[in-house]
Amino acid sequence: MEWLNYHHLYYFWTVAKEQSFTKAALKLRIAQSAVSFQVAQLEYFLGKKLIQRSTSKKLTLTEEGQLAFNQAEEIFRQGKELVDGLKEGGIQSTLRVGAIGSLSKNLQIRLLRPVIERADFEITVDVGDAQTLLSRLQTFNLDAILCDVPYPHSEDEPLIQREIAREPICLIARKFKQSIPLQVRLTKYGIYLPARSNPITSELDSFLKSQKERIMIKGYIDDIALLRLLAIETDSVVAIPRIGAARELQNKTIVVQHQFRSMYQKFYLVLRRNGSRSEKILGLLDQV
Repeated sequence: MEWLNYHHLYYFWTVAKEQSFTKAALKLRIAQSAVSFQVAQLEYFLGKKLIQRSTSKKLTLTEEGQLAFNQAEEIFRQGKELVDGLKEGGIQSTLRVGAIGSLSKNLQIRLLRPVIERADFEITVDVGDAQTLLSRLQTFNLDAILCDVPYPHSEDEPLIQREIAREPICLIARKFKQSIPLQVRLTKYGIYLPARSNPITSELDSFLKSQKERIMIKGYIDDIALLRLLAIETDSVVAIPRIGAARELQNKTIVVQHQFRSMYQKFYLVLRRNGSRSEKILGLLDQV
């Protein structure tokens, strides 16, 4: 087994963070030539160029350099956790989660509760689109992703994708003084559906086409919070996972017009297959 020289890695990491050999040398309190030599030693050991050297003052990492920097960030972050934790009498771990922007905040709280309630965990949650979050997971800037649509299978980027929750789909609407039958409401005021990219939407389309009368689809919305607001602010029916409107249903601001018995929105936890912490995270969040 070949052992990595972590002094070399630390010098490279510092250069990349400071974006300059000169600034890194000042921070490390050693000669710039020594810093350059240590980084060159790391490049020789790895057999890859990590930094583009040019006459330009701006320091640029190569593709391999960016990957090495991201890995170094994780290594030294965990090293700091170890030192700080032992000094304070217990190790605190950081869990960095990415959440698809359209995901219900009620659901996020429920899924992350096992971590939120633990004193030895610090949690960060970043919201973004599916591709950006996947890129951040692959480059070790995230530990896990919460999403409602699984990622396509890829041999090049093996992932663990575990179904972690499922919620029944409901047709909800704001409460009227007089009860209005679902069919009348659908025909008169129309319906808002989840985004076309959501697998559940094709099932809802089939349901609507099976109705005797033509039903107007008012729109496809890729945001649970906006769907909930449409149910509150308009007369239209809204198709939504029940948890997305849990508080409003409890307060009776809106009512369930229909709940499907066999139609569910599934939610997934996505991790790197070869991630050193993936099994621990999976075990922790699988308690939900």
